[in-house]
Amino acid sequence: MTENQDKTVNRRRLLRRAGAVAAGVAGTTVVGAAAATPAQAAPGDPVVQGATNAAGNSTTALTSTGTGATLRLENTSTTTSGDTVLARPALQLTPSGDLLHPDSPGGSIGMGTDSNIQVVAEYGGGKYLEYVHTTGNSNQIVPVSPQRVIDTRSAASRTRILNASSTTLDSSGRLRDGQTIHINLSDFVYFGDAVFGNLTVTTAVASGFVQIFPYGTPRPANFSNINYLPNQVVANSFMSGIGYQNDNATDVISVYAARTTHIIIDVVAFVVGVGAVYPDILPFAASATARGAESAEERRAKRAAKAQAGTPSWK
Repeated sequence: MTENQDKTVNRRRLLRRAGAVAAGVAGTTVVGAAAATPAQAAPGDPVVQGATNAAGNSTTALTSTGTGATLRLENTSTTTSGDTVLARPALQLTPSGDLLHPDSPGGSIGMGTDSNIQVVAEYGGGKYLEYVHTTGNSNQIVPVSPQRVIDTRSAASRTRILNASSTTLDSSGRLRDGQTIHINLSDFVYFGDAVFGNLTVTTAVASGFVQIFPYGTPRPANFSNINYLPNQVVANSFMSGIGYQNDNATDVISVYAARTTHIIIDVVAFVVGVGAVYPDILPFAASATARGAESAEERRAKRAAKAQAGTPSWK
């Protein structure tokens, strides 16, 4: 692993862990209820605020017949950092062990020492350990309104090339034989994991191929995203991982051409975990603009409500 790759991996790992917020209900201390008889942390002992309450090997159960939550935890303390309001945690799970014990009852929740939240599901007569998906251990595909990233036929559309020079590009802007350019995607995504797009080549001087791969990784030898003939216009879809260069170029892909050719790249979706996609290029953001007053958040809420209440046409 190169020094640059090591920095990339460490930075992404730091962002994943720094942004993770864990919440659950297993192994917590039960707060005192506003009732005549206090909740018990251990047989015969009331919960004492500000102290450690040892339950021993006993289980504390809260039972309610109300329509609301059986237990509600709230911490109203907040601080402000710039434009961000930082909330104090209402609940903390203490990581212990690699996995929840197999005899844990269904509905048990805990956190492993790898900081993943685990749930014991019970159905069909068996128990199954499942994981709660978070930005620390999973990602999602985010479609966007198609965006043109680069078109080497136009000088104005070559601005996202980080290493544009007479070495990498010929006098008309074509990517030269055996050269690699690095393209900055930071206008569209912040710490993305991968990108889906479309690659077009045109005005090639000879038969060749183009490769797209994550910045900071060695160029793979035995693959191609597209193959072309002289002066042929041909396109193909692609998916590629994304690399990190620096704080001004957080999301970068590399493009290699075997023989000199113009290239055009459009993006249609990103894969993100801890990162984020520029909200103005999201499909529902464009729809909100067309409707005027409806915001992207309102559009999201409306879609979620309809999806929950409706029935798919195929059912």
